[in-house]
Amino acid sequence: MTTIVLTHGAFHGGWCFEPLVAELDARGIKTALVELPLTDLTEDAAAVTAVLDSVDGPVILLGHSYGGAVVTVAGNHSSVERLVYLTALGPDAGELGSGGPMTIGEEFLLTMRVGDDGVPFIDPEFAAQIFYPDIDPEEAAQWATKLRPGNTGGSVIVEKAAWRSTPATYVVCTDDPILLVDGQRAVAERMGADVVEIPGDHSPMVARASELADILEALVK
Repeated sequence: MTTIVLTHGAFHGGWCFEPLVAELDARGIKTALVELPLTDLTEDAAAVTAVLDSVDGPVILLGHSYGGAVVTVAGNHSSVERLVYLTALGPDAGELGSGGPMTIGEEFLLTMRVGDDGVPFIDPEFAAQIFYPDIDPEEAAQWATKLRPGNTGGSVIVEKAAWRSTPATYVVCTDDPILLVDGQRAVAERMGADVVEIPGDHSPMVARASELADILEALVK
């Protein structure tokens, strides 16, 4: 039985997939969550590999946002049959995790701060509106309280891009204010990925969990 392994992006944790996991559970689809240390690309990919090693049977490996860079490295694992990039980075070999033709929204960049320890975080005043604009503001504020500081890849260079040898699907979110739609499409085109476009923000696993589950269910079947 296929398991969907869900890999979160920067500033998040496995908690961000709770609505999506509930939808997939209702469809009888197995899932496993990754908790990234958000230290650098090597250690983050190792966290994914540890989960892949623990899963029996084939895997669809999903990466959201920065998680796309992580699954690009970890997705070379023998159990991975398909990669899913959810409004995500997708670097090639020889590039940093942030490499490739992605365009980052200026509004998002203006919300980033760096702590005294040198670790980036998102200004809490703006976090809800930048990550979860498609849901009720009070609910968005609750999700935003869970965000955490974290690094995104550091200076680690990708040695082998999994999408070069493993089929990939790219889910484009057309109203994403963080990874802009033209950049998403350019990354997907470079990969030669199958593309599914949906409306909405950077967090469809929260705002459009049912729609996203439909897409993943079709891939499983």
